[in-house]
Amino acid sequence: MINKITGLLISVCTPLAAFAHPLEDAATPPFSPYADMTINTYWDPDYQSIQPMDLSKIATEQDLKAFRLAFITDSGHCQPAWGGHSGYLVSNKWGQHLTDKLMKNNIDISISFGGALGTDLSMNCNVEQLKLVLSKVSEIYHAKSLDFDVENNTADAPTLIQALQIFQQQNPEIKIIFTLPVLPEGLTSQGKELIEMAKATDLIFNVNIMAMDYGAAYTGDMGDYAIASANALRDELRILFPKKSEAELWSMIEITPMIGVNDINTEQFTLDNAKKLREFAISKSIGGLSMWSIARDKPCPDKWASPICSGNNLQKQAYEYTQQLK
Repeated sequence: MINKITGLLISVCTPLAAFAHPLEDAATPPFSPYADMTINTYWDPDYQSIQPMDLSKIATEQDLKAFRLAFITDSGHCQPAWGGHSGYLVSNKWGQHLTDKLMKNNIDISISFGGALGTDLSMNCNVEQLKLVLSKVSEIYHAKSLDFDVENNTADAPTLIQALQIFQQQNPEIKIIFTLPVLPEGLTSQGKELIEMAKATDLIFNVNIMAMDYGAAYTGDMGDYAIASANALRDELRILFPKKSEAELWSMIEITPMIGVNDINTEQFTLDNAKKLREFAISKSIGGLSMWSIARDKPCPDKWASPICSGNNLQKQAYEYTQQLK
């Protein structure tokens, strides 16, 4: 996922309550948007240091119950840091003030490792070192789940899987999620190999598909592509887990679209696409919905994949995607 049109035309003065969904029941998937911890940082005079954006304020205003905080990578020699930045080291507990506040407000926290940029920790840590990193990160940031964004062959899969196997035995309450590239036809070959390896070790996990950046050949409806990708993953999981029921298979699946303009800028995930995807997610009781990213959920005139706005010129106010997907 890179740090990285037709839609609903909403009046600027339309209250967010207008986005309320009539169907709110047990089938509604949990919504947990990604937040790039290195975007929109600010100087906090109370702590006399740079801090991540105030997600607790956004959670209160938008009635959000969870976030996925991204991305922890290696700053060198198996030293975890947000964005791989030496100023944002996990050993210095950078970002803990935020996660303490989120926890006190009953906001669930998922910590995401990897991504399209930087060096994955599995490349420079051995199995024991990586397991210790996962344990320390979970403790410092109050993680309810750990998310592993594996793309472009950026991770050492055997090291990652072995470390996760040990970690899960010691921390069965913490959910494991693999976030993987996908096409409407299904996972990439690397993604398939990763989940096959994880299954072979009896790891319990969900698969979160990145419904985005399919390629120049894909010129159709991005909502339809996201749904097709989820259906294709369900078919792949059915082969891998033949004893699981349909409901169990769907509960393993999570979907993350890149809202607005994608990195391939001919692809745009609209507000109508978001509505369609949420309705599908509810109908299947999938394991979760997310989006890349909360900082991008605001309008702007940009026509590229800005890290701080959607590029959708039909988005009229901030957090319209959030309200459609949650």
